[in-house]
Amino acid sequence: MSAARPNVHVVNDPDQHPDDVLWACVEDGFHVGSRGGDFLGYVDRRADGQYAAFDARSREIGAFASLHEATDAVTASSTPSTPLSTAGDELVGGDR
Repeated sequence: MSAARPNVHVVNDPDQHPDDVLWACVEDGFHVGSRGGDFLGYVDRRADGQYAAFDARSREIGAFASLHEATDAVTASSTPSTPLSTAGDELVGGDR
């Protein structure tokens, strides 16, 4: 049996739709977003108080004054119908 980790917010909502975005605070100042179990990206609070938003490929989207703005930017950068595997990036060390 493993103990629950603090700062990880698990939502068990029977009314949650698969297209809903779930944000988890996995560490103070570090939030991870997912939709239907797929990783969307993350937000990291910088030392200057700004929130840096990153997409699922760890590319910076931008810096924002609030966590809400940053999470909205990550959510907007992804679409429910675009899987990560078709994002157009070349595969490293392999063929398509």
